[in-house]
Amino acid sequence: MSIKINYGLMRVGIIGQALTIEKENYDWSVEDTVFFTVKKALKSSSLEIGEIETVISAGDDVLDGLAINHCQTVEAAGAFLKEESKVERDGAWAVHYAMARLLSGKFQTAMVVAFSKGTQCGLSPFSGMVSDPFYLRPVGTDSDTICAIQAEYFSQRLGASEKDFALVAQKNRSSGSRNERVMKGEGKDYSIEEILDSPQIATPIRELTTGRVGDGCTVLILATEEYVKKNKRKASFITGVSFISDAYYPTYRDLSKVKSASVAAGLAYKMAGVDPKKIDLAEVHECYAHQEVMLYESLGLCSEGESISFLRDGNTKPNGKIPVNPSGGVLCGNVIYASGLTRLLESHLQVIGEAGSVQVKNAKSAIAHAQAGLAMQANIVYVIEA
Repeated sequence: MSIKINYGLMRVGIIGQALTIEKENYDWSVEDTVFFTVKKALKSSSLEIGEIETVISAGDDVLDGLAINHCQTVEAAGAFLKEESKVERDGAWAVHYAMARLLSGKFQTAMVVAFSKGTQCGLSPFSGMVSDPFYLRPVGTDSDTICAIQAEYFSQRLGASEKDFALVAQKNRSSGSRNERVMKGEGKDYSIEEILDSPQIATPIRELTTGRVGDGCTVLILATEEYVKKNKRKASFITGVSFISDAYYPTYRDLSKVKSASVAAGLAYKMAGVDPKKIDLAEVHECYAHQEVMLYESLGLCSEGESISFLRDGNTKPNGKIPVNPSGGVLCGNVIYASGLTRLLESHLQVIGEAGSVQVKNAKSAIAHAQAGLAMQANIVYVIEA
C-alpha cells in the first residue's frame, strides 16, 4: 500500500530577516551582534519577541571557545524562557530543525539565529580542527588545502583552468559591489588579470577566489502557512528541502564531483515538484570559486560534464539563463555558520521582490544551497517559491 503525502499542506513560510556582516568587529561581543540582528529581524516582520514561540540557534563551541556556546546567547536571541535549541552546523540546517518544530503542530512561529566571530580564530585553525587528528591534522590539513586538491581533481576531469575560477570571482564580486548586504570592500569590479595576480593561498586558490572570513549574524523568522495566511504576512515558502552527508574522509570520496549535493537536490526538487532548469535563480554556498562551478552540474542547472561551458557562455551571470549568486555570494564575505543561512535570506528577498539593487527580474522561485565539512562533505538544498 502506498501513502501519498500532500506536501502542499505542510509548507513553511519565511516572514522576516536580517543580517550583520563585517570584516572584523572589535567593539561588539557575539551577544551584541546577535541582539541587534534579532532586533532588525523582528522589525522586518513587524513581530514582537513575545510572538516568537521557538528559537533555534546555529554556532560552534570550538570556534567560540565556549562549551555549549548558545547558552551565552539565549537572552540576546530573545530565547529566554522559550523552547530553544541549537545545531552545531550552518544555520541552513537549523532552518530544517525549525521546520520540524513548526510542522509538529506545537508552534506557529520560529526564529533561526546563526552567528560567529570567525576573525578571533581564523578559517585555517578552525577547519584544521575539523580534520582527523591522527592522519590529516599532523600534515597540516585545513579547508584551504583540501579544497585546493578538490579544485585540481575537478580541473583534471573537466579541463577547467584558473581563468575559469577567476570568471566566477569576477561575476560574484561585481554583483556584490551593488549589494549592501555583503562585507564592506569585498564587492568590486575586478579584471581577470587582477584576480589571477592576487596572492596565492593554495594552488589554484587565490585571495580573490575565496571568501574572506568575517564576523556577523543572520536571522530568519519562519511561520506555518496557516499563520501566514491568518495574519496576512508577506512571505516566501519553502516547498522542497533535503540534506545528505557523504563520507567523512575526503579520500573516500570522488573529489571531482559533489555527489551528496546531487542527491539532496534531486530529492528537494521532487518534493517541490519543480524542474531545476526552470528555476529563476540560485544562491549557492561557494566558499571557493571552483565550488560554484562544481555545483552547476550537481544541482542540475546543466548536464554532467557541461559546467565549464555553462559558465563560459554566461548562463550564470545576473542577466543570464539562471543567475547564480546574484547577491555576490560567499566570495563577498564568509560568516562561518551563517553563510548558508544567508543564501536562504537572499533567495527569500528575491522571490518576494525585495532584493533591491541585485533583484532578478520577475523572480518567483529560487534554489538555496549550503555546505558543511571539508570539501563539501555535507550539502542541504532548499526550493524557495513566492
